[in-house]
Amino acid sequence: MSLPCRTRQFRNRIRSLCVVLLCLLWLGAALDRALAAGQYSSGAQPGATPQSATTAKAQRIPLEITAGVDLGYDDNVIGTNSVNSNGGGSFFTRESLVLSYDRPMEQTDIRAIGVAHFSQFLDVGTDDKAGNLTLAMTHNFSQRLTVSDDLFASYQTEPDFAADVGPENVRSPHYFITNVAAITYHWLPRLAFVTSYNFQRVKYVENSAQTDFQNRFDNLLSEEAVFNLTRRTILLGEYRFEDTEYDTAPLNSTTHYAIAGVDHHLTEHFDARLLGGATFRVFENGGERTDPYAEADFLYQGGNHTLGWRTSYRVEQPSVQPAVARQTIRTGLTLTYNLTSRLSSTSAFFFHHDENEGASQNTTTSTQDSLELVLGFRYTINKHFAARLNYEYSTVTSAGDQTGYSRNRVFGGVTYTY
Repeated sequence: MSLPCRTRQFRNRIRSLCVVLLCLLWLGAALDRALAAGQYSSGAQPGATPQSATTAKAQRIPLEITAGVDLGYDDNVIGTNSVNSNGGGSFFTRESLVLSYDRPMEQTDIRAIGVAHFSQFLDVGTDDKAGNLTLAMTHNFSQRLTVSDDLFASYQTEPDFAADVGPENVRSPHYFITNVAAITYHWLPRLAFVTSYNFQRVKYVENSAQTDFQNRFDNLLSEEAVFNLTRRTILLGEYRFEDTEYDTAPLNSTTHYAIAGVDHHLTEHFDARLLGGATFRVFENGGERTDPYAEADFLYQGGNHTLGWRTSYRVEQPSVQPAVARQTIRTGLTLTYNLTSRLSSTSAFFFHHDENEGASQNTTTSTQDSLELVLGFRYTINKHFAARLNYEYSTVTSAGDQTGYSRNRVFGGVTYTY
């Protein structure tokens, strides 16, 4: 096994790329300062003290705190004590805390949301601790140069139906971390390049044959060209290089992506983004495969509602053993609707069909379908208090040594916002 040497070489490449990206960043900033100096010398006068900076100092810290208490019933507490079996029905209580920070500025934009949940299942003698952090930062050095960083980190016991994290049949504590750092530079009025690095980590806390093979690192480098064809249409071309390192499973691989697409503003409120291409994966222990890649995103923002829909067809990491990859059709739809000035609703639908494949690309070891439906209502009582009611339904078919199940959850309570 040459894994330690190979990992060291990859990390060296990452360090070298970071140095290059930093050099490009400061080079672009210096170029923009030179251009700005040229504008001032030709007659343009810079402003005095920016009014936005003075206003920002006068504003209080934009921090919002929301605490909530819920009571509900779960008719199938799956995977109690990380065992892949039905745990029976149980009433549960849940306490939650949400911290949100939003500081939109002219030059630097910082947004953060932290969520913590603690649930006690009264009839099966178990509890559930979960939390996540979403942090987005964007800094505009100039009209040409923008640097951004988006972080999502979560710790949870329940399976995740919206992302490629792990099997939905297993209820087990795990970490999921993803961070995307990007540099966008407009070389020409219509042409921009986006260089990004995406790091992902999946780690299950408890040792289990059903989860240990999921623990992995993903490092993804991307270079994207963005061309504004018209005021409403943007052409996209992208190359990605992904290196996947597993903790124990012999599934280490490198993958090349070749992707092209279009981003089109159909109307003032309706945007569509279509991508297509191919992936070329090479496994460290031998073997390679070529697969299609497709992705479609639609977003509609009306006066009192927002609708988002994403669908993708691609190769993802396997969810059962001894598969080495899985062809996945994944779709998700979210809708928020303000029914009245006080009453709002949120609904979501997530579905994906998986075909786990063995060493031979045409050999299917198992198939699996996963579905989750979410419906919620929120009623604003006054400035601080609100009432909410939520219903969740999920179902997963069996695959390999993982049994299928169906599940209903309903809960409601009150929140206090400070």
